Amino acid sequence: MSIRIVTWNVNGIRNPFGYMPWSESRNFGTMFDILEADVVCFQELKIQAKDLRDDMVLIPGWDSYFTFPKHKKGYSGVAIYTRQSKIAPIKAEEGITGHLLPTGAPRNTSYRDLPEDRQIGGYPTIDKEDGVTLDSEGRGLVVDFGLFVLIGTYCPVGREEADRQDFRMAWLTALEERIRNLTDMGRRVITVGDLNIAPEPIDSADAWEMQKRLGPDSMEMLEWKETPAKKLLRDLCEPSEDALLVDVVRQFFPDRVAMYTHWETKINARPGNYGSRIDYVVASSSMKDWFESADIQNGLHGSDHCPVYAVLKPEIEVDGERRALLDLVNPPGVFVGGERKQELPPPPKMSARLIPQFSGRRTIKDMFQRKTVAKAVSIAGPSTQGPVESNGEGDKAQILELAESANLPSTQIESSSRLPKRPLDDDSNNDTPEPPEPSQSTPKKARVMAVAWTIKKSARSSRGPSSSQKPTKPLFPSRTPSLAQPETFTQEGNLENSSQLSVVSTDTPDLDNPEPLESDTSSQKVIDPAESRASWGKLFAKPSAPLCDGHSEPAKKMQTRKPGVNNGRWFWMCARPVGPSGPKERSGRSNDEWRCNYFKWYR
Repeated sequence: MSIRIVTWNVNGIRNPFGYMPWSESRNFGTMFDILEADVVCFQELKIQAKDLRDDMVLIPGWDSYFTFPKHKKGYSGVAIYTRQSKIAPIKAEEGITGHLLPTGAPRNTSYRDLPEDRQIGGYPTIDKEDGVTLDSEGRGLVVDFGLFVLIGTYCPVGREEADRQDFRMAWLTALEERIRNLTDMGRRVITVGDLNIAPEPIDSADAWEMQKRLGPDSMEMLEWKETPAKKLLRDLCEPSEDALLVDVVRQFFPDRVAMYTHWETKINARPGNYGSRIDYVVASSSMKDWFESADIQNGLHGSDHCPVYAVLKPEIEVDGERRALLDLVNPPGVFVGGERKQELPPPPKMSARLIPQFSGRRTIKDMFQRKTVAKAVSIAGPSTQGPVESNGEGDKAQILELAESANLPSTQIESSSRLPKRPLDDDSNNDTPEPPEPSQSTPKKARVMAVAWTIKKSARSSRGPSSSQKPTKPLFPSRTPSLAQPETFTQEGNLENSSQLSVVSTDTPDLDNPEPLESDTSSQKVIDPAESRASWGKLFAKPSAPLCDGHSEPAKKMQTRKPGVNNGRWFWMCARPVGPSGPKERSGRSNDEWRCNYFKWYR
């Protein structure tokens, strides 16, 4: 069987559930099945460790590994999910520098301080303080599958601030060094994630349009290409002379234009496919022949990015020998010849299933797989029990077992098992007759209903007021005395058995102040409340959107963020998306499907 690796910047781990097809199930397991994924790497989770929930961790058939920012909230974060039936990691580490502290290790012992057989290795040469600072933003996970090491990363974006530029280059340099060190150790590496780099003009709509206008050898294009981040990625990947990696998707589509994975939401750039390719699957050059397919999935929505995938072949050639892929990406002995031979060993200690808040939990599937306990109520022999007490889930189990044996639907008695769990009240005031004791000659249905009747009786007695409780007086007594209600309607039994109730009016005519006749008020002006509300609504209503010149469609209101005298001002512009050539491609033609050049200040 093949292995499909998927990477996706989800821009918030629950963000995709607002889009089709994910919104139908709102379930991560179903999402992974739709993606046909065996390994999933999410970036930009935008949550903290305390925000983890069962549906994110306890996914049947999946293991998960997380890293979160240590200080900032709602920021970055990376997760890697692995399908237990096909692939299982041997080791897992948080961060890329090795300076963070692993779970369960001795105090002040980092990953790089562990014995060699417990560490992945290949750590970059960076001091502890800088390494902890780099890994404190939750931007990297390293997982060892034996055959290769998988690095999932969310690289910092390039910003104008000098400190963020320094942080970005420090992260990219540490990542490059880790990849090179692992390669020198003889390890194969697959790096996936949002690298936030478009190394060539073909990977950026902005650069592609600029190159068409100015030419590839213009000064502006040379400056664009030679930025440090772009140069680092180009030098790391083929066809560079010092290349260690291959861009897997580009390998299958070397000349494909507009193969973008990210679109700016502020300008609604996705419909016109005006974006950039910044999400990658890059692998060691020695693995380039192991992939059978790779592509972007720009038809799947749920984020400002789209998923990217690469598929490893079911059989690969390793050291001149043809081997089944599953034999090599699992602990030794789990798969032999591509067939499952034994169960998986416990996952690495970094597995989210081993976090204390989840380690003792079971999924619904696990609960149904438990061994059934001995039945408390015998169905075959004569019953010697009296009324059954309702004291918890045991009653529900007994009722369901009886219902199953009597061929009764469980829904018929489900409600009785949800009644308040309270022991039977033996008070002599309870004048409800006791049920007949079920015997061998009693039909199964009658015995089931006897158990359910007993629980209902307990709940009914628990709802009634106890003898020690006094009636509660109303905090604000009614100023208008209500008429006495007929005695027949004050008793619960008569009320329930009554099939028809008479409506008693409490309004009595005021003989001293009779209501005026219609002729007495005909001369007065009556103000319609609905008309009054409509008048005030028009007075305070927001102005309606003007129509754009190019399409005669309602414009949308935007706010300028550009520094200057107009910063913060609102304006109207065409609501249609930008075209393939970007915001500068504007037209006043009414038949143009892209944004026209309409502009008007709001006030």
